[in-house]
Amino acid sequence: MQIESFATQPLQQVIPSYLYNEYSDDESLQAFVASFNSLSQGYLDWFLQTPLSVYTSPNIAGPLLDWIGQGIYGIPRPVISTLTTRSYGSYNTVPYNTLAYNGRKRVQSGTAEVASDDLYKRVLTWHLYLGDGRQMSLQWLRRRVARFIFGANGEDIPVDFLPQISLQRAPIGFSAAFGQPPYNTQAYLSHKARNTLSARSIQIGVPAGQVSQDFQILLNEGYLALPFQVKFSVVIRP
Repeated sequence: MQIESFATQPLQQVIPSYLYNEYSDDESLQAFVASFNSLSQGYLDWFLQTPLSVYTSPNIAGPLLDWIGQGIYGIPRPVISTLTTRSYGSYNTVPYNTLAYNGRKRVQSGTAEVASDDLYKRVLTWHLYLGDGRQMSLQWLRRRVARFIFGANGEDIPVDFLPQISLQRAPIGFSAAFGQPPYNTQAYLSHKARNTLSARSIQIGVPAGQVSQDFQILLNEGYLALPFQVKFSVVIRP
C-alpha cells in the first residue's frame, strides 16, 4: 500500500496535448495546440502558487478571499460600523410643534464600511488559528489579541509583541443598597457605579491605532468569538 508523503511535490508540468501525425504539417492546428498547452500550464502554475486554503497568501484577495472565507470556512466578511439610529415621535421625545402630529422621524449617524482584505484575514485567523489550543486562559487571550493587532494579513507573530497587550479585571458594580452611600449624596432609588472588580469581566488594553479601533468595534459587534461567560471590554491606550 502506498502512503501519501508531503515530501513528494505535486505535478509541476501538465501532460501536453498533441496532434495526430497526419495533421502535424498544419501550422494553424499546431499553433492552436501550443496555445492550449500554454493556457493549461498557466492554470496549473496558478493553483500551485495559490493554495486556496492558505488565505494569508498575497495572491488571495478581493472576491476570491470572500469565496474562500465564506465558502470554505463559513465566515463572511465583516462590516465596520459605528452607525447609531434613533427614532423620534413618541410622546416627550421632541420639542413641541417641531414634528408633524402623529409623525415619526428616524435619524442615523456614524459610518459603515466593509472590512479590508487585511482586516478580513485577521478575523479569519482569530477563528481558525489553533496553535494556542481551545482552552481559554489569559495567555491564550493575550496571544490572540496580539496576533490580531500586529499580524498583518492574518499572519502569525513572534512573542515579542505580547507585552504590548494588557489584561486586567474590569471595574464594574453598583451602589444603591440601603446604608451604602452617605445620606443626600445620591438620588433616591438611583444606582451609581462603584469601583469594584468582577471576576467575570476582563478589560483588554491595546495600543492606539486604526487596527485597534477596528478591533474594538468588531469585538463589540460580536464578530470575534469569545467565551460568553465572560464580559470583555477594550481600552485603547494613548
